[in-house]
Amino acid sequence: MLQRREDLALFESALERLDMDQRAVFCLFELEAMSGEDIAQALEIAPGTVYSRLRSAREAFRKSVRLLTARQTSHAGGAP
Repeated sequence: MLQRREDLALFESALERLDMDQRAVFCLFELEAMSGEDIAQALEIAPGTVYSRLRSAREAFRKSVRLLTARQTSHAGGAP
């Protein structure tokens, strides 16, 4: 249960680091399982923009998770 809460906190922290446009596309695609075409229509943007934002969001999300995980690891090992 504790691990699940830690994972959720990590997920939320990484998600908060995305800019609003990236976060919207990321959440709709990854969490709501909407298609790129449906997202484009819902957000009134071009499909190419959806996929560009999704690619950028995924990259930024992965980097944030790595950074936040490294911070947690260094804090856990360094503090009594």
